[in-house]
Amino acid sequence: MKKRLILSFFYMGLIASIIGITSTVLVYHSVLKSEMSENLKNECEIVAAGYSYLTSLDRLSVFASDILRITLIDPSGNVLFESKAEAVNMENHLRRPEITEALANGSGFDIRISDTIGIEDYYYAMKLTDGNILRVSTDARSVFAVVGRSFYLLVLIVALIIVFSVLLSVKITSKILDPVGKLYSLIENDEDIDTTSVYPELVPMIDEICAQRKAQESMRREFTANVSHELKTPLTSISGYAEMIETGIAKNEDVKIFAGKIKSEASRMLTLVSDIIKLSQLDDSETTELSDTIDLAVIANECKDELDLEARKKGVEIYVKGKGETFPGNYVQLHEMIFNLMDNAVKYNRTNGNVDVTVSGNSICIADTGIGISEENKSRIFERFFRVDKSRSRRGGGTGLGLSIVKHIAENHHAEINIESTVNVGTEITVHF
Repeated sequence: MKKRLILSFFYMGLIASIIGITSTVLVYHSVLKSEMSENLKNECEIVAAGYSYLTSLDRLSVFASDILRITLIDPSGNVLFESKAEAVNMENHLRRPEITEALANGSGFDIRISDTIGIEDYYYAMKLTDGNILRVSTDARSVFAVVGRSFYLLVLIVALIIVFSVLLSVKITSKILDPVGKLYSLIENDEDIDTTSVYPELVPMIDEICAQRKAQESMRREFTANVSHELKTPLTSISGYAEMIETGIAKNEDVKIFAGKIKSEASRMLTLVSDIIKLSQLDDSETTELSDTIDLAVIANECKDELDLEARKKGVEIYVKGKGETFPGNYVQLHEMIFNLMDNAVKYNRTNGNVDVTVSGNSICIADTGIGISEENKSRIFERFFRVDKSRSRRGGGTGLGLSIVKHIAENHHAEINIESTVNVGTEITVHF
């Protein structure tokens, strides 16, 4: 409760600060916009004054500079002159806001976000006596760069306000919540409880809390292990796409696509964290929500795409074939199951080996040409933290939880798992839903 009260003050100060900073930024932006408009108007009038004395349109370039761009456009929107590009190669400008406004009112102004991060492009257009439109433009840093030191000063002031709010809230709430803090300390240190030092209403909770501590510690340890394992899936994809971009394997036109996939995988990481918590809770639950329409072939191909890069590094080829029947299930869990099985098939494979994934009806079979599993280990591979090859598993980043998670998900979907394996020949795992 103390933390909640402190956070309440913190959030109040933060919200007020955000509103103050936002208002300040908007004011600065309005001032900057007004100044840029006035400056460009003056520049445009200067160029317009000399326009009638020019012997050719190319002479407009004498008014241009590194920071001032000049464009001449006819009433139809065609570019007659451009100081920073070839006019003949430029598209029609008739629909540009500043051009439309200049044709209608004699002058126009517009601001557009530049392709360069943190830069804004400012445009001012004026209708000339011969009907053509003269446009001047420049770019400037965004309002955040313009406010500069003032912005950081505001941040410092806001930080001081927040600190003051927190200190004040701590002092006020300490007297109220000290008994609760003492109770927490007593429980943590297994000390005898003095009912005069805590709220009597809280005493009945103590026995139950103490009884659950050991179970909670065990659950937390298992939860931590699950987090480490489950986040492996999206991180593998993110690392793979990032490496392709970093090493130049990706073509320029693919960089944006890969960036989108990295973003998608990062989002899936957030989803996985939430679902990992749900999976840990399912240990004590008899039911799992099976509300998604599952197509095993689609999921298998998604996992193949995520694992292709790592497989190619190991010289392993992944093949997915067959077509299944759709059935209700939990997509996130089944994606994790199939990914873990295929990931293991790649990790424990031999160089130039294969992973053959076959979907048929409501079954999926993952077969590899890897190290295989001995008869004595077949019955233990689903145990948590059990590894057939401990050193190889650690080198591959395995936690020993993959197949235990597979078994857990299979039980949630009332599925059966069959394993056929021969040492140094390969392993075939079939899941029947």
